[in-house]
Amino acid sequence: MKKAVIVVGRHHAGKGKTIRLYLKPKLGIDTNVHKFTRSGQSGYVLAQSFEEADKDILIIVNYSHYELLIPAARPAHETPSCLVGLKAKLEEEGYRVSTVDVVRTSNEAYYEQKAEEILSRLDDIGAKTASAS
Repeated sequence: MKKAVIVVGRHHAGKGKTIRLYLKPKLGIDTNVHKFTRSGQSGYVLAQSFEEADKDILIIVNYSHYELLIPAARPAHETPSCLVGLKAKLEEEGYRVSTVDVVRTSNEAYYEQKAEEILSRLDDIGAKTASAS
């Protein structure tokens, strides 16, 4: 089953920090590495949000052969945001989608907890609906 967990947060909320400093080490990969394997499934992490990378969500097709995807996006209410389109494209590509919200804080333990939540969602998402968040 293909699974995606979108890390959602405002500009400078700590999405990239959560992914690079806390999630990637838990996945057993270096901060500059994007590919990982978890429970025998191949995965790919996109630490920079589509809005900040100025990339079209159609690029998801390039990653759709991975069983696990972890992209980042800004919230739907923020301009620009590709969250709604990103979720739709992932679902179109056969992914079960969940989201983890990140807000800016000075509490480093918060970002570590969010990395754990991402992993939990990645592992548990099969039992959740596509609209879970």
